[in-house]
This record gives sequence, structure tokens and C-alpha cells, in this order.
Amino acid sequence: MGQCPIAIRALKRFAVDHAIKSGIYAPKGPVVMPAADAQKVAIIGSGPAGLMAGWHLARRGYDVTVFEALDVPGGAIAACIPEYRLPRDLLAADIENIKRVGVKIVTGTRIGTDISFEQLRRDYRAVFIAIGAHKSRKLCIEGEHADGILDSMAFLKDVNLGRPVDVGRRVGIIGGGNSAVDAARVAVRLRQCAHASIIYRRTRVEMPAFEEEIEAAIEEGIELLQLVAPVKVIAPGGKLTGAQCLRMKLGKPDSSGRRRPVPIEGSEFAIDLDTLIVAISEDPDLFFLGQRHGIELSRWGTPTVSPETLATNVEGVFAGGDVVTGPNTVIDAMASGRLAAEMIDQYLQGETPSPEYELVRPSMYVPPVELTEEEIETAARPVMPCLPARQRINSFAEVDLTLTEEAAIGEARRCLRCDLETEHAKQQLERIHLEEGSNGG
Repeated sequence: MGQCPIAIRALKRFAVDHAIKSGIYAPKGPVVMPAADAQKVAIIGSGPAGLMAGWHLARRGYDVTVFEALDVPGGAIAACIPEYRLPRDLLAADIENIKRVGVKIVTGTRIGTDISFEQLRRDYRAVFIAIGAHKSRKLCIEGEHADGILDSMAFLKDVNLGRPVDVGRRVGIIGGGNSAVDAARVAVRLRQCAHASIIYRRTRVEMPAFEEEIEAAIEEGIELLQLVAPVKVIAPGGKLTGAQCLRMKLGKPDSSGRRRPVPIEGSEFAIDLDTLIVAISEDPDLFFLGQRHGIELSRWGTPTVSPETLATNVEGVFAGGDVVTGPNTVIDAMASGRLAAEMIDQYLQGETPSPEYELVRPSMYVPPVELTEEEIETAARPVMPCLPARQRINSFAEVDLTLTEEAAIGEARRCLRCDLETEHAKQQLERIHLEEGSNGG
């Protein structure tokens, strides 16, 4: 029981859904206005890092303005994460609550075009750069500029923002990360797409995408072409008709720790395609800084910051989220936003930014839950319910459903007795280890 991981994400989802249904979470009360003499902070980007920083800074009494280049707030969580993973009404409720604590969000305003970065630094006491990483990398192969080739971020933004998209019947997606899987799962939900293939140069074991997302993609009929790499775009007259590919084998590990894909000589073959979506990772686009920004950049072209304070080498300028780390999880971006708010607060109070590390103790004592012998023996991690694959691919309805109240309470009780171990939990753990072993994990 204690060894089998708790379904904490499912429990949090149940708690939020319960709060919404009960009216606890609904935005209430008037919008809080900052004091007239409040110090002003600018945040570039309204993604998870920017919104989290804005929330915490506004609650500390600062006059916070978030600048967003898109016409809608939310950054990557609104424009890049598909609606079947994050319903827009829930996101809108979160953003409304952030506005109610006094955060001003200015959309349709691109720093570097509408307002210069230098002007922003003059008008605000501190600046937090949280633009994410939205610039897709290039394939660097012959023909990659042909008509019919899309980058994954642009494709996902177009679909999520309701822009017209025509991918044709045959879609190929190059890459093995979450943006590649997202692009594939979105493509099969478009009426015109009859078949989608993820083309990956390693095996499923090495794919950096979440395992549950890969499994869901396969359930939805998406083909996974492993150990395959494109070497040339077939585009007579400049219009994509397919991709010339090579089969690969795995060699010695590279700097990432994964085995390096090695081309197999004479293994060329062609794939017929109407659209090819490139999703081989993303970089931040720092054009908005201008020529004389003075911010030190890493060899990857990302802002160099102190890992403990997120401060750059430029006075009053901080940076966090994917713009610093590269593509990462939403929760990591949110964590960096909270840290940035704490450090900016210290900076504006005239202190030297420095995180405080202290032991956090529970605010109240919760006695151990009394479980029956039957509960101890049968307690097991619940399986998250989801829509059947046939229903999923016909709409953008949310895929993951909520635990039943009974299942949620049972899992919460199991969580509160993590010191107990059951035979059922041992069997679950053994099964997980066997599955990882069969997948090469």
C-alpha cells in the first residue's frame, strides 16, 4: 500500500471539480485595485509562469501588468495545450480569479514591436520575462520550406485559437515529445485527416512524451513509426507530397543518456503525406529584447539566471519558465513564477534576493485514519476514467474524466496511511516493474 504511488493528480482534479460544482471556486467579489503608490512590475508573457508570478505579486500589493502578444491570455496553456487536455472554461475561471486580485492583463501587445523592452524597463521597477519557448526548430533537410510543412507550435495555436486549418488526409508528425503527440492527437480530431503517423528516430522507450499520452495516441489510431528519420522532403513544384526516410538503429548513448540513432545504409523508403508537422523541440524567441539589452545569454540562447533567485545580470530583470529551461512542464513553469514573485518582492523591498529554506511543519495534526482489515488488503491505486477512443477522436471533449466520490475518498484514505503495505500494492508494483522492463525502461 505504501509502495504503490498515490494518484495525486486525480485527487486534485476531483477536489477542483467538487469545488466548482459546490460553488466554492466561482469568482466572487469585486476586483482588487492596487494602491496609488504601489510599485509597478511588468511581466512579459501570460503563460503559467507569468500568471503565477502576477498572482503572488498582486497579493503582496504590487501594481502588476502582464503583457501578452496573443489576443487571448494564457500563453501556452491557452494556445498550445489542446482543449481535450485543458478545457477552456476552467482556464478562463482561473484567469478571472487572477484578474480579481488586481493583475492587469494586456493582450494583443507584443514587446519589441508595440512597446520596446527599454521602455518597459523605464516604466516599471522590475520586469519578469516569462515568454515560454514557442519557436520550433528546423529539420535542416532538403525541401523543408515546401508548402505543406507546418511547425507544431503554429499548428496547435491555429487550431486552439479557432483559425482555419486544412491538413489533408495524410499527416506526418516528426518528433517524440509532448508537442509531437499533441499535434498528432489534434490532427486526428480534424475532419479531413484520415491517418496520422508519428515519425520518431528512436524507439518508444526513448520518447520524452508522457507515457499516458503516447498510449492514448495509439488508442486513437495514430501510427507510431519508430527508428525512422526523414532525410528529404518530396515536393514537386514546391508542394509537399511525401517524405523520403531512412530506417535507424540504436548505437551508443549520447549526451542525453539515450542511445544515439544510427542510419541503416540502403534502407530508404518514402511516406506519402499531405502535411508534415515538425515537432523536434522549441526555443525561446528573444527578438523583443532588441540589440542593446545587456542580458547575458547561455549557449542555447536562453537568458542566464541565478537558479536560486531567477535574477539576470541586468538590474531589476528576472526570467523564468520555459524561456530559461526550454520546453518543460506547466507545473515547473508555475513553480518558477512563484519563486520569481518572492525574489522580486525582496528586490523591491531593498533586500538582496535570497530564497529562505526552512522546515515546513503541518499547520494541524491529523490523526492516522483507521482502516478496516478489508480496506488494508484491497486498497489499490484507482484507474483514471476516460472517454472511449471512438468518442475522443470525434470532438475536442475532455479525455480524462473525474474519479467517483467513492474512489476519491478511498484513495485519500490510502494516502493518509502510506505507512501500510498490502499484498495488492505489492502485486501492482511488481506489475509496473515488469511493464517497465518489457519496455526497456
